[in-house]
Amino acid sequence: MPKTDKIILYSLFSLPLIFLIVVFFSGLFGKTRKELMLEDCLSENFTGRVDSLFWDKQNHNVKTAILSNGYRYQIFPNWELKIKHGDSLSKKIKTLHVELFRNHKRVDVLDYNQQINNFIE
Repeated sequence: MPKTDKIILYSLFSLPLIFLIVVFFSGLFGKTRKELMLEDCLSENFTGRVDSLFWDKQNHNVKTAILSNGYRYQIFPNWELKIKHGDSLSKKIKTLHVELFRNHKRVDVLDYNQQINNFIE
């Protein structure tokens, strides 16, 4: 068997095997979906007034709010009816709560923990 044939043959078997090993170990020792979602939620930091609301068809038809500072906030399905045009949203980094203000008064505190637990289950 020529040398090039051996190289091709070894490549065909070794590359998929390496890929499977990497996928297996990342699934076994990597972060869970909940941990990844919590990291994303904890890293968010925004404050602004809701200028517009729309259904983002390019992103699985998720309801999205565009805030006055240009920030695009994807709204969880359970929060869609709570957030209205003209409301103010505030979330500080490393917190899991979004404060919802309407007419300069805090109307609600939206908790990411509930949403993540509902989403994972």
